[in-house]
Amino acid sequence: MNAVELMIWSAAMGAIGVVVLLAVANAIYSRDQASILCLIYISASWLFCALLSDLPETMLAQAGAPWLHIAQVLIGPLCAAMGAYGLNRWLSAARRDRLMDLCFRGAIAVCLSGALLCLFLPSGLQLAVSAALTVGTLLLALWLVVRAARQGDRLAWGLVVGSVLTLPLQGGLYWLAWNITPPSATLQAIVALSGLLSISLIAVTLWLRNHQDLQIRNPMRSRRDPVTQLDSSVLAVQKIVNAQRRLARTRRDGALVVVRLFEPEELLTQVGQYGLNEIYHQLARRMQSHIGLVNPAGRYYDRCFVALIETLHSPRWIRTLGLRVAYSLRQPLEVTALNGERIQLKACIGVGMVHLSGANKDVTQLLHEAQEMATAARSMRLRAAFLDELSHQAVPLERAELGASWHAMRSDAPRRAQAPRPARHSSRSPAHAL
Repeated sequence: MNAVELMIWSAAMGAIGVVVLLAVANAIYSRDQASILCLIYISASWLFCALLSDLPETMLAQAGAPWLHIAQVLIGPLCAAMGAYGLNRWLSAARRDRLMDLCFRGAIAVCLSGALLCLFLPSGLQLAVSAALTVGTLLLALWLVVRAARQGDRLAWGLVVGSVLTLPLQGGLYWLAWNITPPSATLQAIVALSGLLSISLIAVTLWLRNHQDLQIRNPMRSRRDPVTQLDSSVLAVQKIVNAQRRLARTRRDGALVVVRLFEPEELLTQVGQYGLNEIYHQLARRMQSHIGLVNPAGRYYDRCFVALIETLHSPRWIRTLGLRVAYSLRQPLEVTALNGERIQLKACIGVGMVHLSGANKDVTQLLHEAQEMATAARSMRLRAAFLDELSHQAVPLERAELGASWHAMRSDAPRRAQAPRPARHSSRSPAHAL
């Protein structure tokens, strides 16, 4: 290794070492198994690059040392087994796809047993068989990651690109380790750059994955829902309470909109959990596009969204807004099925609306009434219901007497204590919801 090659690989190892240090800091801060596993994988990748790049032979002046040859033979399959184990967990293969889970488990067993068997082969074949195991496992992992990405896992595309960049890294490093017509300094620089990019991209993708999983496991730590990027339930309720106080001072009128998705279990059998999350995301985006970005929207729980309208210029605007939201959510959704194909399906939804002004109602009562309206809307023709303040019944939004209800709300008319009940206006059954 000449001075230029030594400079190239020293710089590459230093840059990858910075990524390792960032992973150490993240593991100390997060203190969870996923970040520690990510640190172990990135550290093993750094060791893989260091051993096969001939840096130890040059810097330690131990060319041809038996321990170095054994380390070069073992490091590739061990890193491949560790990568397969990590991908099996990061992609949730056991819950997503039985074939994916079996392939990853088989790759781990083959790499671990193959690494030991390589030591019993003739010395001239040991490195070649080790390279075949490593590259073969990478190709298998690349196919499985693409399969996961096609099933709707967007973060898996980062692992796909990182795996593609790892191919020239492994090929170039094993070419260097064989000591047969070593590549030029330019090719070595390209190999080193691809290694830095692949490890950095994989590290960033795994950090995003761990951060997303942490938000799902600890929703109280996040102000955003990780799937829809709407406000969390706690933040949404806080905004409703604050809006009630502002409306009480300003005497303006507002409304609370609730969107419910019914029977998500049926959708789960068609598109899986990742496809169902994609449905939630699309429903949230459609709702927010009509509500407007200035009006806060949140995810009350997994199948229920809430939106807050603080300024209503006229009673008719309630009808216009509610019908637009309901019409948009009734349109077909394009999602990824379990087999990786894009399909269109309709979601069974209901849109409920209640006045937010006056009435001295607490936030729990408001949310309960809005959810009752959304449930009643399921059997209505346009899937939108409104709480009539005079009759305390759920009425179709297109038929609601908004003016009378508006004035009853503003005058704080006496209300009966009975719970809102859907009006018997339609003979449509829930089977016609789609």
